Amino acid sequence: MAIRMTGLNSGLDTDAIVQALMSAKRTKQTKIKSKQTKLEWKKEIWAGLNTKLYNFYTSSLGKIKSQGSFKTKSANSSDSSKVTATATSAAAEGTYKIKVNSLASAQYVTSSKLNGAKDKDGNKVDVTSKTKLVDLLDSSGNTTFTAGTQISIKGKSGLSTLLIDENTTVNDFVKAASNAGLTASFDEKQQRFFINSATSGADQGFTITAGTLDANQLNSINSLKEAVGYSYLSATDKAAVSKIFDQLQDGTIDTTKAEGSLKKYLEKSQKSAVTAYYNQKQTDYYNNQYFTFDANGKKNGVTAAGEQAWIAKTGKTQADWDKLSASDQQKELTKLVTDKVDADMKTATMKADILDGVTNGINDPNAGAFLQKDAATRSMALSTSIVTFKGQMSNGITAANNQLAGVGLEEVTGAAVAEKADGTGMVVVKASDSSITFNGATLSSSTSSISVSGLTLDVLGETAGSEVTISVTKDNSAIYDTVKDFLSDYNSILKQMNTYYNANSARGYDVLTDDQKTAMTDKEVELWETKIKDSLLRRDDTLSSLISCFRTNMAGTYTASNGKTYSLASIGISTSTDYREGGLLHIKGDEDDAEYMDETNKLQQMLNDDPDLVMEIITGLTTNLYSDLQEKMSSTTMSSALTFYNDKEMNSQISDYKKQVTTWEKKLLEIENRYYAQFTAMEKAMASLNSQQNYFSNMFG
Repeated sequence: MAIRMTGLNSGLDTDAIVQALMSAKRTKQTKIKSKQTKLEWKKEIWAGLNTKLYNFYTSSLGKIKSQGSFKTKSANSSDSSKVTATATSAAAEGTYKIKVNSLASAQYVTSSKLNGAKDKDGNKVDVTSKTKLVDLLDSSGNTTFTAGTQISIKGKSGLSTLLIDENTTVNDFVKAASNAGLTASFDEKQQRFFINSATSGADQGFTITAGTLDANQLNSINSLKEAVGYSYLSATDKAAVSKIFDQLQDGTIDTTKAEGSLKKYLEKSQKSAVTAYYNQKQTDYYNNQYFTFDANGKKNGVTAAGEQAWIAKTGKTQADWDKLSASDQQKELTKLVTDKVDADMKTATMKADILDGVTNGINDPNAGAFLQKDAATRSMALSTSIVTFKGQMSNGITAANNQLAGVGLEEVTGAAVAEKADGTGMVVVKASDSSITFNGATLSSSTSSISVSGLTLDVLGETAGSEVTISVTKDNSAIYDTVKDFLSDYNSILKQMNTYYNANSARGYDVLTDDQKTAMTDKEVELWETKIKDSLLRRDDTLSSLISCFRTNMAGTYTASNGKTYSLASIGISTSTDYREGGLLHIKGDEDDAEYMDETNKLQQMLNDDPDLVMEIITGLTTNLYSDLQEKMSSTTMSSALTFYNDKEMNSQISDYKKQVTTWEKKLLEIENRYYAQFTAMEKAMASLNSQQNYFSNMFG
């Protein structure tokens, strides 16, 4: 920026003079900005109104123009404690005879009360969710689960298995049931398991069995886990892999598909295993640099190299380090090791080493067998392990009747089981469908709801052979409410358009400049801008066309199928005598209409006498309005599709205004610089003149 001489010789307030001159020059730019802001506000108002118009078009108007939406039926039950019913427009009027033979049920399994578990000292204690299955006791006080036992739960979501080892808990059993698509829990207060299918219906039954895997089967499972790198996977991926194992065992997928799915997880585990290996190598490297260790390999101090590394990393001094306690020094260096390892793992060299390790394996005799294999060998091992696993598990599992006793169960086959006479034993409620006799025909459903012939029947209780009568009639009150709701929506949107169109003028109100806003309170600014915004659609041609479309169509006539011509007034719907309402519609005699509530409700009378005629008239008139609105929101060169106003034209005008403002910004800057240049020239001339005067004064002293 050039140096500006501001009144050093003339004594003039150059800045104030230039700003005063520029204020006049900015008037045109201010007017352009005002036009741009008003147009942006106008577009925003139109966008909101457009949304309401489109919602009215698609919902209220779109629904009522179809005569089918009026065909509302009511269904009444002679015994609502046994059967309730709702009717659609497709239900034929008349009576229906219903017998409820059975109710839908999910399968429910309640275990017997558990006999407890032995703790580490051999004492009997209550069972918790963390209790190990191998510690559970049967009614005789014996343990029933041993490592190698497999619990198999087969539900709607397929087979879910739980291979028990010395660490498997009650909570693991609950999770296995959940994985089969069941709802399961263990109630520690009741000391019972509660398991049920998620939904009702005869096809929702499930089974729970247990058996002991032989050595070959256990080896096949362990080999398959090793082959897929199971231990290197995340908990989520482990669950997904276990599901594939179950599907392979259940026969729901073949070995080829299983291999394709498991290879995706093998790729993850390879990367994870090799990354973890290098991560540990780097950690060991820095630990050996920064720490000292005792004979058992436990950290017992820090090295001088560690001290210097910390000082270099933190930018602190030796004195700062010495102030730290021994434990804090170890914490600081442990964090430093983590940071350095993280940084190392991001280097190109380390990434290359990891990639090489995944492809070619780790050339380190201390690495595990999985890590030492190259990618091709791992893939081959997975393929072989899958085939072996499939073969071994297809041999079947040796079952024993008492293996589930620890969890208070016997083998669950899906059949109903009653509690024993002495109040012990598991209870099973069999999964079943609802069954009814409908006008002599037997129908069933997996839920308590049965849909038939336009009726939805909710069965609540068996009728023991007696009949419940369902009566279906046309619901004229619902038709009346449908018409009333439509007119409410119609009046709401028309009233808003009338308000915009008939708004008071905001002549003399221009968009405030920043300086003007500064001189006003926030409330004053808000009121000023609201005054302008409220007037922006006043006498708008597009809005006038829409209002006319609404009023003309709804004030029109329709020739019904009986050859007679009707209007809304013919069925008791008319506009007010108050022209200021702008064409809002009223149902004469409606209890909610304060102006006309004392008159006869002709609409209600006609619905009682001939509801089909009323529906025909209303659908005829509203179809015309629907068609006109559809045409008005079609795409043009000035408006987008599904838009009632000229959004494209507005966007173009706003863009032009922005360009003009930018052009004026450059032009005003040039003018301002010219003014300053002129004043600077004047100051220089006066400085020269003053110098000459001083010279002559000194000469003639």
